[in-house]
Amino acid sequence: MFQRVHDSSGDPFPFGAVFGRRVLRGIGQVYLLPSARAGAVLLAAVAWQSWALAGACLLGALTGTVWGLSAGRADAGGRAGLDGYNGALTGLGIMVVLPPGPLAWSLVAPLACLATWAARVWRNRCAAPPYTAPFVLVTWLLLAAAEGLDLPRAAAAAAADPGWGEAVQGVLRGVGQVMFLDDPRAGALCLLGLALGAPGAALSAGLASGLCLLAAALAGFPSDAAGLGLYGFNAVLAAEALRAVRPGRLDRWLWPCLGALLSLGLMRGFQALELPPLTAPFLLAAWAVRQAALRRGAQARAA
Repeated sequence: MFQRVHDSSGDPFPFGAVFGRRVLRGIGQVYLLPSARAGAVLLAAVAWQSWALAGACLLGALTGTVWGLSAGRADAGGRAGLDGYNGALTGLGIMVVLPPGPLAWSLVAPLACLATWAARVWRNRCAAPPYTAPFVLVTWLLLAAAEGLDLPRAAAAAAADPGWGEAVQGVLRGVGQVMFLDDPRAGALCLLGLALGAPGAALSAGLASGLCLLAAALAGFPSDAAGLGLYGFNAVLAAEALRAVRPGRLDRWLWPCLGALLSLGLMRGFQALELPPLTAPFLLAAWAVRQAALRRGAQARAA
């Protein structure tokens, strides 16, 4: 029989069920959602486009979660999936950088452990949340190693063409590109997963992706990148991260919109410098706007 333990709600569940929920919450935390239901649908969305990506995502989340448990860290953050999401993203990143094969698969577990350890150290020592910074740093190191060692690179995934409107495809791809998904149907599944976890998260994700698609068109940014969702995915994460920063009711949508638009400008800057952005624009935008929001909230309370 499985050992019975208590999850974060205090209800007893078999250990296997608790562990499975923690892994799925780790996948949900890719979009900053501690929801096992969202994580299950997000994993299905990845599998819709690529079984290799789904396997690497799951392996990365499993590795990070196991590392957190083996390190004896059964805190609220671990139960919410914070040990899994950087590992899940790292697994996805490896399969985007390298072709699926022995080398790529052999790197998933150790690099996922490295990203999870870095996230733990960051949370223990820094006031600002790490978000996806460990994944970005580890994947940048992998990109540098692949370039320096002249390793074979993964082929770009073929974009799907389901015959929908370009704007709709761009919005859905902007949501899906958080997990390297360029199939708009996979993006629609991601939105469904977000809606199951928190309807507000799905709404902010769709609005942020659409806002940046519109802003990119008005600014004259390359339309091919906009149509692939490359201007939307950092905005989706920035909006979700800043949705919880609400020093006042009037600021409910101000900070997410500012974060989304700032991430768009930063994304374009990375592209102009020909640097791999990953989710770095989201990180810089979220940290900057979060600090501004908290400072404004402190000033309002002191007044």
